[in-house]
Amino acid sequence: MKTNLFAILLFVVCAVTTQTLSQRVWAQSTATSMGMTADQATAVKAIKIANLDKDTYFKSGGFILDRYEERPAYVFTYSDGITRKIYLYKVFTAQDTKELGLLAIYKNEKSGDVKSFVIPGASADRKAWDAYIDDLKYVGEKEPGLMSTLTFVLSREMAGLLAGGSGKSEEGGDKKKDEYNFCFAADAPVTLANGSSKPISTLQAGDVVQGYAAATKTVLPTRVTKLNVHEAGSFTIAGVWLSPAAELTAGTQAQPTAPVLFEATANHPVLTATGRKALGEVTTGELLYRTENGRAEAYRVVRTEAAVRTVDRVYSLVTEAGAYVVGGTIVLDK
Repeated sequence: MKTNLFAILLFVVCAVTTQTLSQRVWAQSTATSMGMTADQATAVKAIKIANLDKDTYFKSGGFILDRYEERPAYVFTYSDGITRKIYLYKVFTAQDTKELGLLAIYKNEKSGDVKSFVIPGASADRKAWDAYIDDLKYVGEKEPGLMSTLTFVLSREMAGLLAGGSGKSEEGGDKKKDEYNFCFAADAPVTLANGSSKPISTLQAGDVVQGYAAATKTVLPTRVTKLNVHEAGSFTIAGVWLSPAAELTAGTQAQPTAPVLFEATANHPVLTATGRKALGEVTTGELLYRTENGRAEAYRVVRTEAAVRTVDRVYSLVTEAGAYVVGGTIVLDK
């Protein structure tokens, strides 16, 4: 009897917490915007993720899945010795990047069982919510440890929102449609392992490009595991102008090298002297790294541009090393 009461309590807490969380996360939605439909919920639930730890952003079946707040998995190890994990993804439509809700994925590391729960946004169709409640009741209660881990994760995220999170940008506005597109224009030259280059749009999984190992600070070949393509949109390409850091500090009278332009969307991560940073957050005077003769050389930012040009299609790579070289500059996987 106590076990049944505990299960019912977890079910109620999880349902109430989820509803509150969804209202907080999607409070910026307008009253006229259409939320997730029951058919969309079914389609999202059917999406299979090959590698939950590595696949943090991808498109599938007309949807974009993006790891919630770039969180790693929540990991739980109970007294039964079984490790359980919860992964959270934001769900967007691929066509117009409209936010629909969350996908919570539970994994039992011992059995390998994976359970998906589609959590609709606050403005979703009632039938989408009914499907989620049914999953909590008829799927969640059959797997020991699932309801408690899911309840904890959703409660923890809601607590963070109540503590001050708003789901909006620092400027107070809604997140832009291209916020989740960490990319380059089609003609961005990616350096191959042999030193030549190819436009990023022509690469494919299996190609070997020039990569970078941050742990050893060495340039090395790395294999492309995936090419991401984002189309049917309007994407602003930002830029920074770079000059050799050693040349700027040598104080010689030699003719300085003309600055080189590096382009990407403002949120694409690059390697700086202080670590990973979005290109749009890089300021004049900071150091980025370019590859020369198989080595990483420091280049200083001498000028930044918020908008160099606009393109209607952008690309990014996923690599085994987690870093590759575009236009001679070391960039990081999303």
